[in-house]
Amino acid sequence: VGETTQTASAPVTKTKPKATSAALTAAEKEAERLRQELAAIKAQQKQQQQTISSDTKLPTITIASVSTKDKQGIIRGKARDNTGIAEVTVAGNPITFDTSGNFMFETFVPVDGKKVTIQVTDLNGLSNSKTVKLARSASNTATAITFETLNPLGRKVAKNKDALALIIGIEKYKNTVDAAYADKDALMFQDYATEKLGIPSNRIKTLINNEADISGMLLGVRKWLRRSSKPNESDVYVFYAGHGITTPDREAYLFPYDGATDVLDRTALLQKDLFSEIEKANPRNVTIFLDACYTGKARTGEVLMADAELRPIAIRPIDDGLPDNFTLLTASSGSEFSGPLKEVKQGMFSYYLMKGMEGVADTNQDNKITAGELHSYVKANVLQQSSDSQTPQLQGDANRVLVQFQ
Repeated sequence: VGETTQTASAPVTKTKPKATSAALTAAEKEAERLRQELAAIKAQQKQQQQTISSDTKLPTITIASVSTKDKQGIIRGKARDNTGIAEVTVAGNPITFDTSGNFMFETFVPVDGKKVTIQVTDLNGLSNSKTVKLARSASNTATAITFETLNPLGRKVAKNKDALALIIGIEKYKNTVDAAYADKDALMFQDYATEKLGIPSNRIKTLINNEADISGMLLGVRKWLRRSSKPNESDVYVFYAGHGITTPDREAYLFPYDGATDVLDRTALLQKDLFSEIEKANPRNVTIFLDACYTGKARTGEVLMADAELRPIAIRPIDDGLPDNFTLLTASSGSEFSGPLKEVKQGMFSYYLMKGMEGVADTNQDNKITAGELHSYVKANVLQQSSDSQTPQLQGDANRVLVQFQ
């Protein structure tokens, strides 16, 4: 058997490349630069730590704004310190802030408000705090009573070409206190006269404030109304908003713009004379709306006459001798006070009178509103809003149709 001879290979030796002098120089320079930079950082940190350790100045908090929206409270502010801010907290809980120290905090605000204490701590552990009170705005806590806006448009009514209306509203008086919103009542009723009573606009006469002086009112009744009315055909409507006054012997007067309380018989319109003058025109029907009280007080409670407080309380502004074809709706009874509805800036009686005429008073939904239906609606609402201190009255034919929807 022949023998095979193996020969071992010689090991291969790798030779490291020698660094050039240029590379060594660059590396040494970079290392030196890094050493110097690190030393500078350490020196800066040491200096900063010494500054922080020796700091005795408290950080500050500036509140930029405090607001509430519904039940949510928002506080915006800024924390400042000469060495730096470490933490901003509310009730021990950290809140976020930016590099300039600006922060915002939101929280629920209960009905009775909330106090929030904001604390800032600097890098040396020094702290300062500020307490902020959050409160809900009145609109969030108060319960508002709201009322629908009057709107004479909507359901159409039958036209009444022979009807006519005398409308009087006096808020500003020459010789006595104002009757709040009475002129607004009359101006608003002017549109209800056309849109809900079906009266042609050219058959409506409106007297406002100084237009409704004693001569203006007398001419309106004795001349315009008498001449415009068609005997046995016309439906006459009278709306009056303003002061009413009674004498000690219980004579009821409508008080003109220039009326004088010490000479009522010469400067005011006696209620029964108003009825008498209208009756002379021989109309088919007469409906009178009186938003006035006869207590000797204004709508806002001021006394019109010096002795008003001393008068008998059993005053009856409704005449017992009302003609058969007359229907009378008044704002109150006896010695009751007739007040305004301040939220809508109207007389309380006038507001519900007109609101009822829009259709809500048609309780049996027969497309007709009778005097009785209108009175029931007005009475119920006025009693509620006046806390049972004002009771609208009806005298005459409760079945008379006042509003006829198409």
